[in-house]
Amino acid sequence: MSEEMLRLSRLCYQCGECTAACPLRRVSRFSPRRILYDLAAANADVLKTDEDDEKDLWNCLVCENCYIVCPQEVDFPALVLKLRSEEGGAAAGAAASAAVSAAASAVARKESLAHREFSEIASFMTCFEKGVPTDFGVGGETDEESEYGYFPGCLDYYDLFFDLGVNYHEIGDCTVRLLNAVGIKPRILSLKCCGHDALFQGNRKVFEKLAAYNTRKIKESGIKKLVVSCAEGFLTFKKYYELAASGGAEGAEGAEGVEEVERVREVERVEVLHISELLSERGEKLNFKAGKEGSRTVTVAYHDPCAFKRFGLYEAPREALKKAGAGVKLVELTHAKENAVCCGVSGMMNCNDRSKALRAFRLDEARAKKVDVLVTTCPKCLSHFSCLKRETERERGGRERGGEKEREEGRVGGGEYDFEVLDLSVFLGRLLK
Repeated sequence: MSEEMLRLSRLCYQCGECTAACPLRRVSRFSPRRILYDLAAANADVLKTDEDDEKDLWNCLVCENCYIVCPQEVDFPALVLKLRSEEGGAAAGAAASAAVSAAASAVARKESLAHREFSEIASFMTCFEKGVPTDFGVGGETDEESEYGYFPGCLDYYDLFFDLGVNYHEIGDCTVRLLNAVGIKPRILSLKCCGHDALFQGNRKVFEKLAAYNTRKIKESGIKKLVVSCAEGFLTFKKYYELAASGGAEGAEGAEGVEEVERVREVERVEVLHISELLSERGEKLNFKAGKEGSRTVTVAYHDPCAFKRFGLYEAPREALKKAGAGVKLVELTHAKENAVCCGVSGMMNCNDRSKALRAFRLDEARAKKVDVLVTTCPKCLSHFSCLKRETERERGGRERGGEKEREEGRVGGGEYDFEVLDLSVFLGRLLK
């Protein structure tokens, strides 16, 4: 354990605010305060893996809630990622070849991948030599000379979750159309996965390779602004790539390591923007069908993804939704903005009963507000909420065929969720005239 980590952990004076704010604490004994206590005492037990242990750092969602409330500004999420990296990415140990084999086999059998070990799928996303396909923007216009580059993220790979009924490709198409509507014809960038999941799983070497590749491609493209529609991509490009430039690639040896750091540093010269920021700033140019004569009012709530909390990016998505006109009524969930509750799964890890309970908690909040649509800006939140909705719908069908006892015993999250869950770009893109 490094001296810097010891120093940061010893800033903690054990007030417990972090544990009180931790969403995982709602459904488990997990305690950031206890982990910090052990770190300060240089207790090696903090590195052990035990799913039921309150001090298991692999259970952490890295959702930023603890950092937001900490009076000492102890960066617990950064400590967790560092410790995971030092452990060698134990939770991300599935070999890429095994992941590809498992994914291909499941697709051949028309199986759902939604309940598989998510680390396998994350590894699958990082194993290709070439970047993500660029056939996005159907119905929109692109410009290979544009100073705006759009990276759709890993949307094509999310189609592995085919049984959820979500068209992830539509996110990219709608984003391009929305950019067109505010006067931007973007260049579609063929990059690799940003590396978010590899980083959060402790696989630092994979992350650094992805960062170096993507940075080189961004540099070669000559763009000035990088637009993303994925909240985790936004976080990774805007924060962690910059951290790599200021020492995040530590451990790299020789000239190759120096070159890697220099490549990553180039991203600092490119402004990273989320599509919601552009829509909130230029939204007066948008022409929506909502609010037109004869259209009904749609009640919408916005789920804040954890990836936006580090930058306090709360208002831009809401302002973008307000641009849709009088036909869209925006309501706030009980826990919103910095108090928003995580969807329960981080870095494609830990999809279990506890994460399911957190998803149910969040969907219950949306149902209590009588929303027609729950909007988010994170494909993972979209997947996890859609997964629980689909599971609940299946169980509802079983209860309707069963008796009263089955109805009582079969309830998940208090009942069915009769509202849509959509990505922000898709919700607004569908409203464009």
